[in-house]
Amino acid sequence: MDRRGWVERYGFWPLALLWLPAGVVAQTALRFGASGVAFADAGEAMAALGSLAVTVPCGLPLALGCRRLWRLGYRRAAWAAGLGLGMLTVPAVVVAGLLGPVAIAVVAAVPGLPVWIAWLWLTRRA
Repeated sequence: MDRRGWVERYGFWPLALLWLPAGVVAQTALRFGASGVAFADAGEAMAALGSLAVTVPCGLPLALGCRRLWRLGYRRAAWAAGLGLGMLTVPAVVVAGLLGPVAIAVVAAVPGLPVWIAWLWLTRRA
């Protein structure tokens, strides 16, 4: 039986799925203040959540690449890559949101490429 706790077993998935939407909301709140994240009624809030739902799976390429580095034993590098590239990804995704969901997916996947390349290089080197 696995003796790890729930957070160790399942804690990765909520973080991997929600880091990009949380970053988009945080950037909106920083840029527009409280009025940028306040809604007039429930219908407006549901529309905003629906458009934000597009970003949920788009953060997975970077998160999964960092998880691969973590499992190789490069824990600090995984955190550094995730935080650094994540901070670059959020503003790029906000700008790509003007072009549509496909642009959001492409722009969110591109910063994950260096992490995947590093993982591939490290696995071949070992």
